[in-house]
Amino acid sequence: MKLQPAKSLESSKALAQAKQILALNLEGVSNVGLDSLILLTHALSLSKEQIIFNPQRQLSEAEEKNFFDLVNRRAAREPISHLIGKREFFGEDFLVTKDVLDPRPDSETLIESVLKKFLNPTQDLKILEIGVGSGCLIVTLLKAYVNAAGIAVDISKKALAVAKKNSEKHQVSPRLKLLESDLFSAVNRTEKFDLIISNPPYIPAADIEKLEPEVRIHEPRAALDGGADGLDFYRRIAAEAKNFLSESGKIFLEIGFGQKEEVVKIFTQQEFTLTGLSLDLPGVERVLEFSSAAQ
Repeated sequence: MKLQPAKSLESSKALAQAKQILALNLEGVSNVGLDSLILLTHALSLSKEQIIFNPQRQLSEAEEKNFFDLVNRRAAREPISHLIGKREFFGEDFLVTKDVLDPRPDSETLIESVLKKFLNPTQDLKILEIGVGSGCLIVTLLKAYVNAAGIAVDISKKALAVAKKNSEKHQVSPRLKLLESDLFSAVNRTEKFDLIISNPPYIPAADIEKLEPEVRIHEPRAALDGGADGLDFYRRIAAEAKNFLSESGKIFLEIGFGQKEEVVKIFTQQEFTLTGLSLDLPGVERVLEFSSAAQ
């Protein structure tokens, strides 16, 4: 349902109308008020505080049109991040497009797990990320470890372009090499890494059609589809990672709900040992840490 705004709306009334539009269209979405506020800050190039504390600010005709165009696109289930071109991750903004998965709070668990294991921020770490997407994981780690260097791979040229922009935005591009690669295929086999990280596709193929429209329609299927049981990429990573891991290196992997036992079995069969498990904020088993069995 599309509603047309009245002329010369105050910001408070524009927000109320937007919330009404979204509430009518986004069944099951509880944050329509926040969505409305985010879209208005974007349309007006103002902060949330500037809008909240100036409820009588008049919108120009152009601002009204821009705002309600965004609202109606959101009502059609287009993700907020695609509408404003960014998503917050670990306290920083990252550029996003339809070519990469949205950075999600669940993935911050992987960052926190690494920070707890590698305590020295000046440590000379060599990091490899498999499936870089937006770059939010490895860029965040390179910011945290100021002497670290990384290689990040993705099979998607468009995803690599987004990751490149984010590495430049966050000023870590001199320490990050981006490679178009099907997992490890383009990585030099003489390279050894202290840390391998990945948030691979882990949704079972048949379950993708059950996902919310924001994900099912607007995010890249290749970044979601983990094969028939959702575990295809874990099998491939487990089979190859030992060739690229340093003697004392660690692997950190994000996993989906209920996948812990199967992923542990896959890595154990490849002579890895589970050395860490982290829960996300809702208490779901989210990140697994592996070391080689020899350690």
